[in-house]
Amino acid sequence: MKETLKKYAERIERNKINPHVRYDGQRSGLLLDPLRKKVPLEILGFGIYPLGTHPIIRKTKGKEVVLIPQEGEFEAEVNGKKFHGKRTGGPFSVGPGQSNASALYIPCNARFSLRGKGEVAFFEAPALKEKPPFFLPNEEVKVLSRGDWIWRRDVTPLISPKDASSNLVVGETWSPPGFWSGTPFHQHDGQSPGESDHEEVYYHRFHLSKSPGDQFGPYGVQLLMDGTTLTKAYLIGDKSIFAIPGGCHPVVGSPVSELLYLWGLAGRGDELMMRDVPEFIHLKSFEEIFDKLGRDETKRVLSKDRLRSLCEAYPFTKEQSDLLSVMLREKRYEIE
Repeated sequence: MKETLKKYAERIERNKINPHVRYDGQRSGLLLDPLRKKVPLEILGFGIYPLGTHPIIRKTKGKEVVLIPQEGEFEAEVNGKKFHGKRTGGPFSVGPGQSNASALYIPCNARFSLRGKGEVAFFEAPALKEKPPFFLPNEEVKVLSRGDWIWRRDVTPLISPKDASSNLVVGETWSPPGFWSGTPFHQHDGQSPGESDHEEVYYHRFHLSKSPGDQFGPYGVQLLMDGTTLTKAYLIGDKSIFAIPGGCHPVVGSPVSELLYLWGLAGRGDELMMRDVPEFIHLKSFEEIFDKLGRDETKRVLSKDRLRSLCEAYPFTKEQSDLLSVMLREKRYEIE
């Protein structure tokens, strides 16, 4: 959010506050509390409940909560109504292009109990109005392909004010090994027209686990930049939690593992609107050209005239046209 970024950008840049924490698998409850001074958020909270012998019982009061199972099985009771969810084998068990995610929305002024086995992540934020509980089962989630080539990913929307919540927007994104997400760069911190004013949290998961004797384990890089004050990069691993007060926040997984990250956003009532940063918007035009060429995979040879014709429909600079040529060659097109 605009005010959140203004408050924390300089402190993050000077390493006074670290937006990245690594979950140890032991703690239970709220891990990113926006009321804590060292957490660069103002309204959005994130936590994890490891499920075991004893039930978790809680009152939401003025907050709304979204539960997202990460593995195992759970049973929740919200104001006397029961819900059952599961994620057999964890988030990577179903393969690319599919999702076994589910989500339970719990409104404000509710009492809920949670029991089962495994791990459940949750987001919470101030509720803007009271709504009924809502459960999205595995069978009803939809997976959307976004981007192209090395910035292609699968996005799974789960909960938003359009279907369940009053404030929280929650979903997941899967990225193939070595691919970028959050690309082209976008913002939703209210700094410019055409964008909403939202904070965000990522919870990163890697398919490959660290074995005993491994020196590093799976890894990726999370960026956080606002184009003025803030320019930071963070090495992330499995169960990294990352607070995003605002700015651009692309992430890339290493070539050694798939990356999946759970994301949640909260604002003050405006609809989520992401503004693409103009200097990288030509990548979306590249996607259109890749699509046109991909309709006939037998034609792998492009004349310079054909390439020039494809580019004429777009306001590319010479440097951008040259970049497109480099990408096409890497995609095994011959340009002659």
